[in-house]
Amino acid sequence: MSSLQRRRLNRINSDTAESSNDDEERSKSTKIAYDPEEAKLKDDVTVPTLTLMEEVVLLGLGDKDGYLSFWNDNISYTLRGCIIIELALRNKIRILDDPARKRFDLSERLVEVVDGSKTGEVLLDEALQLMKNDEPLSIANWIDLLSGETWNFFKINYQLKQVRERISKGLVDKGVLRTEMKNFFLFDMATHPVTDTSCKEAIKRRILSALVSRTMELNYNEYFPETTQYKVIRTIALICSSYAANVLENVLSSLEYEKRDNAIARSESILSEFAQYPFKLDKASDIKVSINLSKLVEDEIAQNPGSALQLEAVAGVFDVFSKMDMIL
Repeated sequence: MSSLQRRRLNRINSDTAESSNDDEERSKSTKIAYDPEEAKLKDDVTVPTLTLMEEVVLLGLGDKDGYLSFWNDNISYTLRGCIIIELALRNKIRILDDPARKRFDLSERLVEVVDGSKTGEVLLDEALQLMKNDEPLSIANWIDLLSGETWNFFKINYQLKQVRERISKGLVDKGVLRTEMKNFFLFDMATHPVTDTSCKEAIKRRILSALVSRTMELNYNEYFPETTQYKVIRTIALICSSYAANVLENVLSSLEYEKRDNAIARSESILSEFAQYPFKLDKASDIKVSINLSKLVEDEIAQNPGSALQLEAVAGVFDVFSKMDMIL
């Protein structure tokens, strides 16, 4: 080997050694931040991938059009109620435990935060932070404040902005929707057509199981695993929220007239039964649909002891939904 080749080899070896030493020193000096809250959220199998708000918006979106009806006035207000329900089902908030509360309507009972840790969902965390930093207010008050329906100048900034668009973008991040720009004559607007149609179909099947089938039987997938806490009550919340948001018709449109009529009657009955607490579980379905629903709810409540005040908050939102025609 010539002296020139030896010098080149020595140079390469020394450069490699120096770079490996630099990498070693860099790896020692670089510290990876560890967020225990974030790790806890990733490991939580009791919470489904999609929030209640996301499921309601997904049902309202046209599969190809990718936008909500411009004439739907109810959905924005309903979505704020869904935020309250979601926080209660995640054991973040509950009704204030005061014996005197029973003198008031469910929707007028005060809400308190019991766990202020992050949920990993931006809208939920934003609402939770507001509730955490304020005095206990009623369920109806919080839905009004989050909707911007208030005359209180000091709390006008409590309104959650661009909720439907933010929910749609969250569904894009989760791989259920995609984003496209569409021209509406005078302006361009971002639309969100459905990418994963199986996800939306699974949500529809859960609803139809409660509104059409003789016995309710839930189906599970990656978005709604069997390990989900409050599976049945979440499905009831989905039905009540979809009915209040005027998107339930999108689920029932494929049914023949009589079945569709019965399904709407059953959804109204479910909203009435669960807009009170304790839930009215002794009433049998008049149209012989989802006759096992009460038993499933009883079993679920028994599996989650100590959840009465959280479920009372859920019922309080249903109470608001049942009066929405008078509110809006």
